[in-house]
Amino acid sequence: MSSVPAPPVPDAGPPEPPPAPPSDAGADAAVPAWPGPFFTVTTGSTGIYAQPVLDRALKIGYARNGGRIPVLAELVEGQGCTGGWYLGVQGGYICSTEGTIDESDPRARLSATAPNLSATLPYPYARNGRNGTPLYNSVPSVDQMAAYEPRVERGAGDDADSSERPWWQRDKFQLSQVKLAELASESDGLLAKRLVQGFYIAIDREFEWISRHWYKTTKGMVAPRDRFVAVEGYGFQGVELVDDAALPIAWAYGSRETRPRFKIEDKSVKQAGTFPRHRAVHLTGQKTEVAGTEYLQTVDQDWVQAAHVRVAAAPEKPPANLAPEERWISVDLRTQTLIALVGERAVYATLVSSGKETNDPLTDHRSPSGEWYVREKHITTTMDGDGSAAGDLPYSIEDVPYVMYFEGSYALHGAFWHRNFGTRMSHGCINLAPLDAKYLFFFSDPAVQPGWHGAWSGNGRKGTRIVISGSSPLPRTRLGSAGP
Repeated sequence: MSSVPAPPVPDAGPPEPPPAPPSDAGADAAVPAWPGPFFTVTTGSTGIYAQPVLDRALKIGYARNGGRIPVLAELVEGQGCTGGWYLGVQGGYICSTEGTIDESDPRARLSATAPNLSATLPYPYARNGRNGTPLYNSVPSVDQMAAYEPRVERGAGDDADSSERPWWQRDKFQLSQVKLAELASESDGLLAKRLVQGFYIAIDREFEWISRHWYKTTKGMVAPRDRFVAVEGYGFQGVELVDDAALPIAWAYGSRETRPRFKIEDKSVKQAGTFPRHRAVHLTGQKTEVAGTEYLQTVDQDWVQAAHVRVAAAPEKPPANLAPEERWISVDLRTQTLIALVGERAVYATLVSSGKETNDPLTDHRSPSGEWYVREKHITTTMDGDGSAAGDLPYSIEDVPYVMYFEGSYALHGAFWHRNFGTRMSHGCINLAPLDAKYLFFFSDPAVQPGWHGAWSGNGRKGTRIVISGSSPLPRTRLGSAGP
C-alpha cells in the first residue's frame, strides 16, 4: 500500500489521473476497454473524493450499489478508510471497504443492476395505477398479501364511516390533502409505505413468487406488478448541428399529430401537405404575412404557420467572459427551445417544457431567468413533494433521469411522464425528452465518470454555464422550490 499524500486545501483540484482507457465512443464506451480491476460498490452508495481523505469538502462524486468503477489495483493509504483507498482510472478515490474488486464475491454478484446508458432510459419505469399500492420491504406471504391488500366491498351507508378507514380506502377524500409523510404511517417490518395513484417507480429487476409477478425497485423495495403500468421513454430527439443542419429550426408542437405546409404565390396560400409534430423543419429565416397570418419559409421553399411551431434560433449575444471553446447551454423560455453551444458555435438544438406560468403567486411555477453553472449531476435521482399550493397533488418519481441541478432544486432533466415538449408543463424545472437529457448530461460538466452515479462541481471541477432567458427572474424566496 502506497503512502498517503498530504491533504490539499478544500478548493484544490484532484491529482492528475492516469491516462484514460482508449475509446471511440465517449464515456459510455470507456469501461469495456479497461481490462480491470473494477471496483463494485456493495453498500447503498459511496462517496468519491479528490484525495484519499474522508472529508465532505473533498467529495467530487458518488457511486450507487452495483456501480462498477475501473480502478488501479494498488491500494493507497489515506485518512478515514481503514482498508485503504482505490484510485479510479479517470480520477477520484474510493474507500475499499465500500465494495470489492473480486467479481466472484457474492456481494458483487447480488448487487443492483447498473443504469443502462445505451438505452433511451437508464432503468425500466412503471406508473402506479391505484391509490394505496403497497411497497414491501420483502416479498409477502399469501396471508400477508390478503391483510395488506384487502378487497373493500363498498355499499350503501359506507360513506358514514369512511373517515375511520385509511386514506386509500375512503370513498370521498381530496387527494391533495394526502402528504408524503402519511404514506408511511402504516409501515412495519414488512410494509414500507403506500403509493398514490400516478407515482412512478424505477425497476431493478422483475421476478415471480407465489404465482404473482413482482418488481424489485432500484430502492430495494418489492412492488406487485399487477398494480402498475410500464412506461417507455419518448423517442423524440433534437438536432445535432453538423454539415447542412443549421439554425433556425422549427418543430410543430401541441396536441395535433400533424400541421399543414403551404405554398405561397402572389399572396395566395394553398396547402401542400403536412408535417408531423416534433419533426424538425429547417427554416431559411424568411417570413411573410398573408391576411394577418405570419408564415415561415422552409429550406425546401414551403411555408409553415408561425403559430404552429416553436423556433430555435441562435442566442442574440453570448454571455460575458465566454471562452472560445467553452461549452454552455442556452434556454429560451419564450420559444420553449434549448441550444447547446461551444463558444459561439451552436452544436445542438431541441425543445423543452419549462414551468407553468400563471398570474397567481400560489400556482405560478415559472422557471427562472438568469445565469448559473451546473452545480451537480445525477444519472438518476428521486423527485417528490407535497405540492406547493392548495389543490396541487403530491408527486413522487423515482430515479428521474439525467438530472443537472443549477440553482436550488431547479434542474434540467429528462421527463418520461409526458410528451408535450414545446409546451410549459413543469413545476419549475426544465423538462427534456430523455434522449436530449442524456446528450446534454454527457455534453456538460462536471463529468460523471464510468461507474459513477453523480458528480459535483468544485475541487477544481467547474460546471457548465446555463443561461435562461425569457421570463421574469424569481424572487430569492422562490428559488429552490421547483418540482419536476
